[in-house]
Amino acid sequence: MPMATTSLPRTQMIAVPDWPYGPYTIDDLDALPDEGVRRELVNGWIIVAPWPSTFNDHAAKKLERALEDAAAGAAADVYIKGPLDIDTGPSIRVPDIVVVGGEAARAARARRARAYDAADVLLVVEIVSPRSGSEQHDRVDKVFEYARAGIPQYWLVDLEPEPCIVIRRLGDEGRYHVTGSADRGSALKIDEPFPFGFGVASLVDRR
Repeated sequence: MPMATTSLPRTQMIAVPDWPYGPYTIDDLDALPDEGVRRELVNGWIIVAPWPSTFNDHAAKKLERALEDAAAGAAADVYIKGPLDIDTGPSIRVPDIVVVGGEAARAARARRARAYDAADVLLVVEIVSPRSGSEQHDRVDKVFEYARAGIPQYWLVDLEPEPCIVIRRLGDEGRYHVTGSADRGSALKIDEPFPFGFGVASLVDRR
């Protein structure tokens, strides 16, 4: 007697990724078709990192431009971009904003590197997408991974319920320590990798 089968309505169907087996390499990641998603390679496994909402993208661009202006004003030899692929060793991550040493960035481009080495990264910024699959990665996994990769600073940006930036700096023992934060009513001020001041409220300004 044949077994009965049932079909789920289309709205209930479970999406199965096109890469169900692993582990994978960078070549496997690059061989996937461009489907309008942002993918990361994490410990040999491919995960989909959500593209930022218009709200998050607006905040990221404002912070990126402010960092670029400060770097130019300080004549700092850096390359600032986001999102940008970085190689942490076990993974290829795509932070929302990355600051790379200028000489190292030029060398990476000269050799046509697939991604920038985490060892050359001075600062990474991740903007949290609440209630998304990436939130735990930003708050937990990347704190340890970026520290192991030796990235001197990791900034975590929350936009909800109010804008806030938390600064983590790498200690001598190889772990991050929260060394500062700023919210809507205050300004962020740092000296490294270049002098930078930023009014956090502007992250959610409509301009």
